[in-house]
Formats: sequence, structure tokens, C-alpha cells
Amino acid sequence: MRYSFFIGFIVLLMSCNNKQIQQDNTKIVEGEDGELLDSILTPYIKNLRKLTHNTAGLAIGVTKGERIIYARTFGYANIEQGEKADFNSVFHIASLSKPFTAVAIAKLIEQGQLDLNDKIITYIPEFQMKGDGYDSITIKHILTHTSGIPTNISTEDWTKPSYGAHALDENLEAVKNHSLEFDPGTKFNYSNSAFDILGIVISRVSGMSFSDYVSTHILQPAGMMNSTYSKPKDSLPPNFCNSYSYALQTQRWTPYPYNEKLYPSSGMLTTLPDMCRWAQIHLGKGKFQNYKVFNEENFELLVHPHFNTPWGNKIGLSWYLQSYLERPIIMHTGQDTGFESIIYIYPENDISIVVMANRDFSRTGRLINAASEVLFKEELKPYRISAKYKFTEAYNAYGIEKAKEIWNFAKKDTTDIYEVNDDDILTTGAILENRKKWNETKEILDFYNTLNTSSTYSWRLLGNANLNLGDTLTAKSCYQKCLDINPEYEKAKIALSNLIKSK
Repeated sequence: MRYSFFIGFIVLLMSCNNKQIQQDNTKIVEGEDGELLDSILTPYIKNLRKLTHNTAGLAIGVTKGERIIYARTFGYANIEQGEKADFNSVFHIASLSKPFTAVAIAKLIEQGQLDLNDKIITYIPEFQMKGDGYDSITIKHILTHTSGIPTNISTEDWTKPSYGAHALDENLEAVKNHSLEFDPGTKFNYSNSAFDILGIVISRVSGMSFSDYVSTHILQPAGMMNSTYSKPKDSLPPNFCNSYSYALQTQRWTPYPYNEKLYPSSGMLTTLPDMCRWAQIHLGKGKFQNYKVFNEENFELLVHPHFNTPWGNKIGLSWYLQSYLERPIIMHTGQDTGFESIIYIYPENDISIVVMANRDFSRTGRLINAASEVLFKEELKPYRISAKYKFTEAYNAYGIEKAKEIWNFAKKDTTDIYEVNDDDILTTGAILENRKKWNETKEILDFYNTLNTSSTYSWRLLGNANLNLGDTLTAKSCYQKCLDINPEYEKAKIALSNLIKSK
């Protein structure tokens, strides 16, 4: 595993931003636009983080031309150890990994080793699924999310990770038991599982492991020396951000989202300066300064509007082609429990913005839009936040009855910045269950089940809480309630069966 932080930092110091980074490894402010962002966006970010009780890390970078004009980090990469986020902090970027896989395909096309319209079975002859049509899936279908392969074949991607040279091949075995959701090329449906199969194509065509190919042909030529797919199985190296969520406070989330069979769809680990470089390479249509990753012809292939999305925009090869403030953007997002990331590239303005966070509910989408609004001299839009923050404040100070009162009042009040979605209470309970806070889980999910009686997920988690509090009778009732709603709910079946066997 290559953790070339020192080398990468030297490369960074040699870049055009060396003075700022030498002075402060958490802040760059350059020029009139940088000063404008720092004077307006920085307090906006700080206030939003305060209102959402967010002490975890956040990194935001804005480039214009060949310069990083604004970059700031906030909060902690590791709250427990008091390690602040900075430009060396490594973030898991989830689905923002997919454009790296797309560029790997573009690079193989450039090298004459495959074609966009090649069928998957050309390179993976043993690839098969239930039913018909899977043998007509092409590389392009996967890159445009039109393959018909279901979104997530495995529902335990992080709790049961795979490691080693054959980890990617496990995706072939998993997909055998599934049918296509539609004929390839006829509809759009986002699919992580399809991208992971595409990683096998890249490995077999290149003769290298997927991660080695991306590292050798993309990350190293891009000068992204602090970016990697790899980490140790059971620990985080120095500078790696911990994963956090929010229930009654910002807290650790386990497991950390790492699984080698998911590298192509969501495995990239990277820093803010590296992601700014990634954006600048796309603004340069494949090159930036002395760094060249792919040719301009294949950049155009990446951002050509290949298919319509259900929300009225277009998709290129993994990249979404949208607009904000009536300006075209090339964009992608990433989200796993514990992490968020988003990138906007404004090709007509030679501007890019990257935001990464190591806590979910970090509002990275609102922040990247706010940065755009400041840059383009538009009115800064106000934000609304979940009423769960007022709920948790009341719960922490006064207990569940006061918190319920606050929540029910918030439902009636439409004059403030708080918005009410009952499922935010469910999410709060689920995160508490993850951390084994059984009393709090029970109180909050008991309340949620008065708001929504038909959530099997809530009833199962409430069953777990009661079971761990020693109330097996109520736990059994909760699991049975799950099965009354959905007789095929496998996890409830197992939980109830185990409870009965233990008697």
C-alpha cells in the first residue's frame, strides 16, 4: 500500500499554492474571489455546522484556472484523538469514486485495448444472471447506469468485507442469483453493483489489479500521490478520517466503509488537494500543467450526453451533466454512512468546487451551492435544517417527553428554519442502535412507532433494543410485528427464530 504522504506533500508545495500551504495546512485564500469566499462562505459554513452540531471534519476547495483560490478545513478528522482535519486528511469519497473507474475505461480505449460498445461477456465469459438479456450488456450501459443490473446486490457490503486478489470476482457469484430489472439501454437506474463488475473488465483487459491500474495510469500521472484504494483491515493509518454520524450528538459510526470488492463503485480514499487536482485535470480536458492523464478526445467521450436521467438532465460516462445558476456543470456525489462528498466542475468558467465530509448529514450539497452563489455574485440562499437538532437538544437536556413536545410543535410551526420529516427520528434511533445505546434507542423508536406504525426496520431495531435490555417478551412482539407487515422480512425471521431457540 502506498501512503506517500511526504512525497505528495512535496509535490503540493511545488505547486502554485506553495506559499499558502506552507503558512497554513488548513487554509488557502487567494485573490479577490478567495477573499470574497472567505468573508461570506466561511461564516456561512461555520453557522450551519453549529446549528447541526457538527464537530467532524469538512474540507472545501475552489479552483479557478490553475490556482486554488479558496480551501478550508473545519472540525476533526478524529474527534476522539483531537486530530483536526487538514489538507493531509484522507476522506472516503464513496460514489465519487465512479468517475475514476470511468476514466480508467477511457484510458483503456485510448490505449486501444477495448471499445465503449464492447459487451461485458467479451471479457468476462462466465458472467451470467437469471433470465435473458444480460449477455447484451455493454461497457457503455454500465457507465451510463442503463445496464439493468440491480442497484445493490449485497446489503451487507461494509459488515462483511472481502479482501485480496479475488475480491472483485465475488461480484460475479453474487449477481448470478439476480435478474435484470429492464432490457439494457432502455432505462436509467443507478447501479453500484454494475460498476463493481466493470472493475473486473478493467483488471482483465489491463492484466493488472483494478487498483494498480488506476494508481499507475491515473493517480500517478495526475500527481495525486495521497490518493489510494487501500487501507489496513482493522485500523486507520495516520491522517485517515474516522467515520461519524449524528444521533443525539456527532458520534463514531461502525463499520468503516471499506471493502475491496467495492473499489470500482465506492473505494477511493483521497485528500482535498488531490481532489482539486482531479477537478483541474478535467477542466484541462485531461491535463493540468505538466500532468496528463488522458487525451481530449476521450474527455469529450466522458462528458458527452449519452442518456437522459429521470430528473431531466443527462449523464455522460458516470459524470452527471447538469446546471446550477444557469451555468453548465459536470458533477457527481458520494455518500456512505459516515461520509459525504460532492464535486462541481464549471467548464465554461474554468472553475471547480470540491466538498468532502467525514460525517453524514453534513449538508455538502447546500455548501457547494453556496460556494457557487458567492463566486457568481448571486444572492446567497438560506438553508433549512432538520428539526431533529432541536429534538435532540431537548432530549439531551430534559428527556424524551420534552423532545416529543418539541417535535410535535415543530410540525405546526412553518415560520422558522426547521423542517420536519418523521423519518429523521427513525434515523436517530438507527444510529443509536448501531452504537448499542439501548435505552435511548428504545425511547426514540417507541416514539417513532407512534408516528409510523408500518416500518419493519423500526420494529426490528426496537426488538433488538428490547432484547438487549432483557425484555424478551417485548422483543418477540416487535419481531412478530415486522413479519405481520412483511412475512418475507428475512432479518426479522432470523431474529425471531434465534429468540425462540434460546428459550
